Amino acid sequence: MHRSYLKSVIMYCVNELQGQRTLYSILHLLNGKKSSQTIQDAHLFQLTPLFRSFEHLSREVLEKLAEEIISSGWMTAITEKHYTLTEKGKKELERSLIECPIPSSLNGWLYHSTGELFWERITLLIQVISQLNNNNVKYLPIQRKRGVHEWLKDFLRTSGFDRDTVGGMLYRELVQCLEELKDINPAVLTLRLTGYSRIGLTAVQASEQLGIKQDYYHHQFLGAIHHILESARENSAEYPLIDKIVSGAGNAVQLTLSAQKTYSLLKQGQDLAEIAKIRRLKKSTIEDHVVEIALNDSSFNITRYVSEEKQKLILHAANSADSLQLKQIRQIVPESDYFEIRLVMAKLGEGQ
Repeated sequence: MHRSYLKSVIMYCVNELQGQRTLYSILHLLNGKKSSQTIQDAHLFQLTPLFRSFEHLSREVLEKLAEEIISSGWMTAITEKHYTLTEKGKKELERSLIECPIPSSLNGWLYHSTGELFWERITLLIQVISQLNNNNVKYLPIQRKRGVHEWLKDFLRTSGFDRDTVGGMLYRELVQCLEELKDINPAVLTLRLTGYSRIGLTAVQASEQLGIKQDYYHHQFLGAIHHILESARENSAEYPLIDKIVSGAGNAVQLTLSAQKTYSLLKQGQDLAEIAKIRRLKKSTIEDHVVEIALNDSSFNITRYVSEEKQKLILHAANSADSLQLKQIRQIVPESDYFEIRLVMAKLGEGQ
């Protein structure tokens, strides 16, 4: 049976979901679908690192891989489109993750919106500084987006870093940062860089040169980018240049536009029914937004919607239930509605 890393990722998700969500919930997670259900599932089942880590995965490819996994005896259906791993499958998953582990630095939830722009900025900066240092002005920019070019011009003009020293400074910061990578070869990133008299490889070329399957290379590349972003986030003083490149690249976690509008009205003191009327949306949609806000904003206080006593009851029920299905939790705490359960699990469930 052909073994691929993407199959391992799918099996890993199936194992974490324990049959409580459909196969397509995995597709939505890996695609990075910004729906309340997908966002909450990512947190509830501790799958946030994988969020939008295979954004171009299609339904057809997922179904084909699932069929191959089933035919090999690694996975079985419990109801329509709900699956669980067999014992053989669990052993295979363990073996495959030892051979090709999911990068520990991968954090799709935090960095899916920042990583791509950071890569565009840093690759163009490296190319331009390299050409300037070698007095060459005739070259094709590696990045074509106007916004990235405008950012670079502004950066070189206002960053406060001496243009003649930026190259050496960035080199030192990247070397120090990449040396701390535990389970990723820094070459997954450095092979892609373009500079004076050097053209960076494509993702396909880099994976072939390193002898890595493309799906595994993709996760390793993302893991390297996310590691750099996390390092700058945790210690900006140690990586001042990288921190400057990251600055303004976007918030690590962003609310959907509709949830932002709801949050603005909540801050004005409006209740959920009033907001639904103002925005001409169903109250259930506004409740989805509140759940999304609770997942994103650590300072958001949910006691306005769920008493502290009821929060404790819901958490206790979640810990004692056979699954994280809301129906089972509500059977244990019938005085709570589904919105209250979802909100408590969004705010407190992942950590407990």
